Amino acid sequence: MDRQKTLLIFLALTLVVVAAGAYIALGQPSFMPGASATGTSSSSAETPYGESISISIGAGSETSGSASWFQRNPDSVASWFASLQDSDSQDVYEVNSTYKSQEQVTIQAQLAVTHSNIDDLHATVKVKAIDKGTPSNNHEYTLANNVDIYAASPTDDSWSTTPSISTHLTDVGGSTTSETVQYQIYCEVTATGSISGDTLTATIAYTPYGTLVYEKSSEQNSANVTPSVSVTSYYDQRLGLPDGSLLFMACIVVVSLSAWIYFTKVQG
Repeated sequence: MDRQKTLLIFLALTLVVVAAGAYIALGQPSFMPGASATGTSSSSAETPYGESISISIGAGSETSGSASWFQRNPDSVASWFASLQDSDSQDVYEVNSTYKSQEQVTIQAQLAVTHSNIDDLHATVKVKAIDKGTPSNNHEYTLANNVDIYAASPTDDSWSTTPSISTHLTDVGGSTTSETVQYQIYCEVTATGSISGDTLTATIAYTPYGTLVYEKSSEQNSANVTPSVSVTSYYDQRLGLPDGSLLFMACIVVVSLSAWIYFTKVQG
C-alpha cells in the first residue's frame, strides 16, 4: 500500500473519531440555569439577663433544566436530526418569559443566627407557594421542623427541596399550564436562656420574597424511520450515547470507505 493510500485511510479514521466525538459532546445534556426569586428577612429576641438571639434568613426559588446543543438549536439541525429518531414530544416550561426548557424548581433557605447565653437552639423554616390569582390555592413546604441547630455563635444552616415544575404546580393546586406563583418565607427560632431559663423566640412572619411565572408548552418532532434506526437507537441507549450516534458514525465510515475505494480505482 503506497503512502497516499495510507494517508487517506488515516485522514478518514481521524475524521470519524473527530466527528463522532463532536456529535456525542453536542448531544450530551448540560445544565441550564433559570429564573430566580430571592429575599432576606431578620428578627431578634433578648432578655434583661444578656440572653439574646438574632436571626437572618435568606430565601430563594430558582428554576433549572438541561438540554443538549441540538435541543437548544432545533432550527439549525431539524432537517437531519429528526431523521435519526421517531416521533417524540415533551412538555417544557418557560419561566418569566425568558428561561426556556425549565424542568425543576429549587426552593431553599439559608439561616444565620448569632446568640449569647443560651443552652439550646431550634429552628422551623417554611416556604409557602401561592397561586397569585387564587390565593386559596397554595402549598407549604416545611424545610426544617423544630430542627436542633445549636452551635457556637455565629451559626449557619441551609435547607432545600427540588420538585419538578409539574409536581410543584400540582402541589400549589392551580393551573399546571399557565401559573403565576408567589413565594413567602416563614422562620421561627427558639432558645432557652442559660441564666433565666426563659424561652426566647425570634419569629419572621410569612414574608413575600418573589414571584415566578410558569408557561407550559409542547416541543415535538417526528420523522418516518426504518427499523434499522430503531435498532441503532436501542444500542445508543445501551451505550449511554445520544440518539443516532452509532448511525451517524456508521455513515461517516461508509462515506470514508467509499471515498477510499473511488480513490483506489482512479489511481489503479
